Amino acid sequence: MRVDVDQRPDLSHRYNQGGFPSVAVLDHQGELITGRIYTPPEEMVQFLEQVSSRYPETGEADGHPGDEATPVPAAAPSAGEPGSEVTSVLQRMEEMYDATYGGFGYEPKQPPWDGVGLLLARYGHTRDRNLLRMATTTLDGIQAGLYDQNDEGFFRYSVSRDWKVPHYEKMLCTNASLAVTYLDAYQLTGRKAYRQAGLGALKYMQDILFDQPTGLFYASQDAGEAYYALPWGHRKTAEKPRIDRTFYAGWNALAASSLIKGFGTSGDSSYLQVVKGVLDHLWQQGWSKEGGFSHVLEGPGQQFRYLSDQVHALGAFLCLYESTGNPGALETSLQVVDCIQRLFGASDGGYLDVCDVSPNPDAMLRPVKPVLENSLMAEALIRLSHLTGQEDLEQQARDTLMLFRDVAPGSSYKGPPGFRRMEEDEERLYLPAAPVWAMAWDMLEHGPVDLVLVGAAADRRTQRLLRSALRVFAPHRIIQVLDPQEDEVRVSALGFPVNTPPSLYACMSGMCLSPIHTPAQVRSLASEQPWSQSGRFTIRLG
Repeated sequence: MRVDVDQRPDLSHRYNQGGFPSVAVLDHQGELITGRIYTPPEEMVQFLEQVSSRYPETGEADGHPGDEATPVPAAAPSAGEPGSEVTSVLQRMEEMYDATYGGFGYEPKQPPWDGVGLLLARYGHTRDRNLLRMATTTLDGIQAGLYDQNDEGFFRYSVSRDWKVPHYEKMLCTNASLAVTYLDAYQLTGRKAYRQAGLGALKYMQDILFDQPTGLFYASQDAGEAYYALPWGHRKTAEKPRIDRTFYAGWNALAASSLIKGFGTSGDSSYLQVVKGVLDHLWQQGWSKEGGFSHVLEGPGQQFRYLSDQVHALGAFLCLYESTGNPGALETSLQVVDCIQRLFGASDGGYLDVCDVSPNPDAMLRPVKPVLENSLMAEALIRLSHLTGQEDLEQQARDTLMLFRDVAPGSSYKGPPGFRRMEEDEERLYLPAAPVWAMAWDMLEHGPVDLVLVGAAADRRTQRLLRSALRVFAPHRIIQVLDPQEDEVRVSALGFPVNTPPSLYACMSGMCLSPIHTPAQVRSLASEQPWSQSGRFTIRLG
């Protein structure tokens, strides 16, 4: 049986043997008997004969499934104060860091956008130049090696340590995630090359992966090595690499979030027009109250429901609210949270990777709790708590993150050892999950930077302040737009006056700066960075 790993990530996570393609031999209950990565056709018959002779027709495996090659995860740090785990993640990243070329591990080398995001956030708090150096060296290496200077966009990963030998596939999720990271780095450092790369990735997505009739984004473009080996001038007439025209909910949500970041950075409102089409389609055709977002938006596979799609969609609607002040996006976010908690919430805390009530024919699959998606959910709950004033949401986030204290860094999930083998390998090689957990805990430990804008949406001064606020890089920034009339109760609860010109309040650690009324003052705020340990603004109680 052939399984498409993008359409069935649940099967990929459980049976992948450490690379693509993988061969997995299962018993009649779906337990892994044995497996290996790519097996040439001439060796397949011999391999299957060996399996058949080793495991009798009872279908029962001799020993624990996957014993032959179950990786040993990195040792988890001993439980101390929760903040120590954030330090442990950073220390582990520093141990794995390639000081010559950037990135983590040796080769093949994956672009670690979440790891860079954590480095940028911690630098924003501490002004530790070592953290910034690790981030920028990594971004410079990725841009030099994986960015397509002719057709735009990022390739999937590098076969070589120096980023110079790309695997030429271009993924929607890779480009969306890297676009956000590069634009964050541009806002923090002012380096125009990062802006060019971030907006270039968005241009690639819109030029090549965007489907105008549906308003959605395709999944990927194949690794056409022959095409990319051509001189640039010859590419114009050559046949383009094939496009995977599947529409995945989670990846389209990531695309929407990245376009919102593009709008915030550039001020180009055409990005928001595309975002509206994507999220409208997600909500109207990909969502049901009973089952949440389907994994595939059109075609086979629509019945499957995964936690990853839900949390990425939740993040996109929150981004839309923060960038526009549209209260409908906030209401939608709350509905998505309710659905996730009802369908994916585990009885002993945290969230499962697959939906128990999904019409999933593979009922034998045991769910696990993935670190990455649980951490994204926790981050969304923190944001919602600050946006709505519902303190219980932040406590839910804290409880969720505490579940993974004993596995971060080191493991990508809570569940049977070796159950998601490839993710364990990836976590040991470049830590894709641990930085997301650390980012969410850092948000709890230090608090977000709340930029609260009080002003009528129709007032041009409000819109100018909002666009200026979107250009500010601040660790764990949350933007809230409140109408002094419609949101009078919320404005008063926050301690802000309602009968003043449009005003922006920058708040951190329960305290707020004096109100800001002009874009120039917002630029000064971004320059001074009062949220850092060296910030020089005088603050007052809000």
